[in-house]
Amino acid sequence: MADEITIKPKSESAPVAIAPENQTVSLTRTYLINLCAAVFGVSFFLPWAQIFGANLSGFDLQKLGDEQRLLWFIPIFCVITIVAGFAKASQHIAARLTGVLPFCVGAYWYYKIGSDLFHVLTYGAFLSLICGAALLILPRKTK
Repeated sequence: MADEITIKPKSESAPVAIAPENQTVSLTRTYLINLCAAVFGVSFFLPWAQIFGANLSGFDLQKLGDEQRLLWFIPIFCVITIVAGFAKASQHIAARLTGVLPFCVGAYWYYKIGSDLFHVLTYGAFLSLICGAALLILPRKTK
């Protein structure tokens, strides 16, 4: 009788599944980033500064001059961040760029106005700074 040789296929290793808690953390982080971007976009239309008794929003301030038109980057980057989140694309870069914007605007205004800036700002500006800080911190990768 002839010797039979049996060849067993090498057992394929099962694909490593991502732990459900990592997916939950990722989804929660995406939802938080989207929420912060949405609140930040809404804060563009809230009062940012009180000048001569008038409450001016970011929308009103961008009408004051050509250099203030750069404020339109705020709602544009908020929309880009939210769309990246819904598209399941990496929104880390968009969120961080969006988060830097209120600090850049604040630094510019501080350079122009000086320490009186903090007497002029209202809740819309502070809300945008809080959302900006959150958008800088939230996109960090978990270990």
